[in-house]
Amino acid sequence: MFQAPFRAGIHIMDHQLTPLAKALALPRANLFIADDVGLGKTIEAGLVVQELLLRQRVDTILVVCPPSVALQWRDEMRARFGLLFEIHDRNFVARRRAERGFSVNPWATHSRFIISYQTLRRPEYLESLLQHLGDRARRSLLILDEAHTAAPASGSKYAVDSALTRVIRDHVAPRFENRLFLSATPHNGHSNSFAALLEILDPQRFTRGIPVTDPAQLAPVMVRRLKSDLGALNSTAFPTRIVQRWQLDHAAGRWRWTLASRAASAPADAEHVPPAADLGEAPPAELTLADKLADYAALMEPESGRGRLVFINLQKRLLSSIAAFHRTFEAHCARLEGADAPPRPTQKFLFDQAHGVDDEAVDEADAADAAAGTAHLRDPGEQAATLRAELRALAKAWQHRPDARLRALVHWIQQHQCPAVAIGGAHAAPQADRVWSGRRLIIFTEYADTLRYLRRQLATHLDGTAQAADRIMTFHGGMTDDQRAEVRRAFNSTPADHPVRILLATDAAREGINLQGACADLLHFDIPWNPARLEQRNGRIDRTLQPEPEVRCGYFVYPQRPADAVLDTLVRKVDVIRQELGSVGTVVLDRIEQVLEDGIRPDTAHKLAAATADQAAQQTSKAELESQRTADRLKAEIDRARRTLDASSKIIAFEPEALREVIDIGLKFVGAPPLQRVQVQDDRGDTFDAWAVPALPADWQGTVDTLRPERPRSLPPWEWRKTHPPLPVVFRPPPRLTSPVVHLHLEHPFVRRILARFRAQGFAAHDMGRVSVLADPHRRTPQVVAIGRVSLFGPGATRLHDELLYVGAPWLEAGGPDHGVPDPDDRDTHARLQTLLAERPRPAPAGVAERLRPHAAADFARLWPHVEAEAEARAHDAQQQLEARAHEEQEALRQLLQSQRAALEKQVTQTTLDFGTLPQAERRQIEDDHRHMERRLTQLAQEIQREPAELAELYRVKRARVVPVGLVYLWPEAG
Repeated sequence: MFQAPFRAGIHIMDHQLTPLAKALALPRANLFIADDVGLGKTIEAGLVVQELLLRQRVDTILVVCPPSVALQWRDEMRARFGLLFEIHDRNFVARRRAERGFSVNPWATHSRFIISYQTLRRPEYLESLLQHLGDRARRSLLILDEAHTAAPASGSKYAVDSALTRVIRDHVAPRFENRLFLSATPHNGHSNSFAALLEILDPQRFTRGIPVTDPAQLAPVMVRRLKSDLGALNSTAFPTRIVQRWQLDHAAGRWRWTLASRAASAPADAEHVPPAADLGEAPPAELTLADKLADYAALMEPESGRGRLVFINLQKRLLSSIAAFHRTFEAHCARLEGADAPPRPTQKFLFDQAHGVDDEAVDEADAADAAAGTAHLRDPGEQAATLRAELRALAKAWQHRPDARLRALVHWIQQHQCPAVAIGGAHAAPQADRVWSGRRLIIFTEYADTLRYLRRQLATHLDGTAQAADRIMTFHGGMTDDQRAEVRRAFNSTPADHPVRILLATDAAREGINLQGACADLLHFDIPWNPARLEQRNGRIDRTLQPEPEVRCGYFVYPQRPADAVLDTLVRKVDVIRQELGSVGTVVLDRIEQVLEDGIRPDTAHKLAAATADQAAQQTSKAELESQRTADRLKAEIDRARRTLDASSKIIAFEPEALREVIDIGLKFVGAPPLQRVQVQDDRGDTFDAWAVPALPADWQGTVDTLRPERPRSLPPWEWRKTHPPLPVVFRPPPRLTSPVVHLHLEHPFVRRILARFRAQGFAAHDMGRVSVLADPHRRTPQVVAIGRVSLFGPGATRLHDELLYVGAPWLEAGGPDHGVPDPDDRDTHARLQTLLAERPRPAPAGVAERLRPHAAADFARLWPHVEAEAEARAHDAQQQLEARAHEEQEALRQLLQSQRAALEKQVTQTTLDFGTLPQAERRQIEDDHRHMERRLTQLAQEIQREPAELAELYRVKRARVVPVGLVYLWPEAG
């Protein structure tokens, strides 16, 4: 049975139930969710977390994730599931020590944490965590988001453990009973890397060095679906992605822009190409610079070494913007002129930042690398010196001027966002044209220098329009959590609530952050040479809960610049890979990136074709992972989960309207009026019903704050409360992410407090306590129903079984032998009561409650022995089922371990350590894996004897408990 879907504030999608079903089928929830980008892996993980908490299978939870998504994890868990997670960073540690003393272990102050991979690696955080966990923490869950980060890194032939791999595998993961991994790209083409990652997930099923060749071995612990899979099954609707090619041509001194569009699933020749737009007269500075840089590199560039990297970096930055090129080229020129190389930011500074890589530091590192590499170049000669001077002058002159891409972007903004926007500003435009539409746009770039260039240029060209200063926001590496939250909140709000229309972002925003709430347009100002980033960027808007039927992803192409032909091919290949190859695409994208690491040259297109034709790694990934994506398997899994949800809904019988009525009663206990129905209009003009929350006492202020719009960082709490009243509430998921309402669900803080007050009233006030009287229009004889609850607990108080019991009997006011005696043939009490409740019964006639009050205690005492007898029978049946499951899983584990031992013996026997020409690091990794397999063989002999018995112990009932829940009288409606 599922409980979490009925308690969470989510729109339930069928495919998101499969991970929950698989996790509950496992004795330990070791599960890998490898769904496509945008399918809602965080929501799927949240359902598993909440269900395990409700079943008391976990207490301690640690989420490890990239720093860019830590805030989103915290907010999603709180808003969707009512779960409070702390982000474990320097600020959190400082707060805890200020509150509780310097000697406190911050990990001991809470049970649910989020930490970034970078922070976890640092000894001061890792050592205190390991001290807190001990050898193994009972009822604990480790979640690795972007879990491929912990896999051994790709080598030429054999993947090699990274420092992070060793931290997670050797120190962190073994201390958790349950493990939940999330990654859209779990396989990098190296069999040993995939097996090593799976061993971290479940060391009883997998051993590094042993290929995963049997799909049945992976099926219990892997969930793998792409958008195309679910679309083919008609399980979930996703927006159609439109790929837009922003082509820029220069002729007769003028720039022309052609916007060619096609559906991502359509062939390249199916493009819709409207007439070109005239962007005006301007020199082709970016084309001239590209030609001169190619000539300069031909004279100066060495065949290999650090000097060659200088020109690869210059080419890459010029393809981003003249502004980005100018900084690095200046460092190169200054070094040739005898200046000292600027200091390079340390690797620790670049990659161990609490809030992710600082983009400005990356630009500084590029300039320092260019200067350092320049020292390895030969004497430039007169011709090269002349070219260098021309490049330097042209870059300096154009670094702050609008290039052709800016002109095309301004033209697009004129068409779709604000007609008054123009090169130089909107000062001559009519006032009516200065108003902005609600359409939003995300512009991605790789470099902080380019982002800064875009910010300055757009600020100039937007000047004079309505609220021009508030129309642009930026998202970049190094931003604090509060700054990231403010951008995300603003950009996902309704256009009526916030004026922002353009988000400029570096690749710091490419992972994890949801930006689809009010945006369906995305533009790549430059094309990343790491092609996987292209798809990660697109995934910010092409994802679950995108309200628009289409999303538009654009990129620039200069046909007259030779490098762009390669980049155009790259974009098209990435699009095909995404649709056709699944995770195999990760392997291909890695190969493409390796080709581009050498720069874009005349032979690069040929090398790209060869890289994408390399079948070995693709076949490895397809054989070991993509076997999980057969249509029959996916459909069967979704059907099973759907049936479980249907069965659960009949048992739980939760209705949102019933929750509203309970809240009204709880508000009455507080002394407040009930919720009031109101009409709400969203940003599309659609109206729907919602409910306004009444004014509540002052001590409810903190709880009411959870119903207000998110507080802007710059607004003090008291001002925020004054200017931002509570939003209307709804009891079903709102139609859009931007709907101006709050979804109240069972785990929402407001609901939890109301229910706590409601329960307290039942026990404390002089009413009937846990006794209710309902009018029954279907019966002529009153009936009394006693309700009890039987629970079975295993080791560590884990709840193994939980069930409500209903025992009904006729209630005869005159007494007699049948009064309060259950009919043994009447087994439908529960069904009748649920039917009556579903019909929303009216209270019993006036005076009935007072007549029944004196009899309640005696009636319950009379029925309680029958409840206990029923509980004993149900507990016996449940215990037999648990024993059967324990035996089944015990035997399955024994066979699994024996199979592992056989595979290990075969691998160890057949492996010959012939290293050939492998790099030294890969040789060491093969030797280490071989030694590990030999150790595992010794360990498996002991585990075959020990682990099945320990697994069976998880299902052993240690205690049975029966508690009273309540008493219900069903009174004929007529009297």
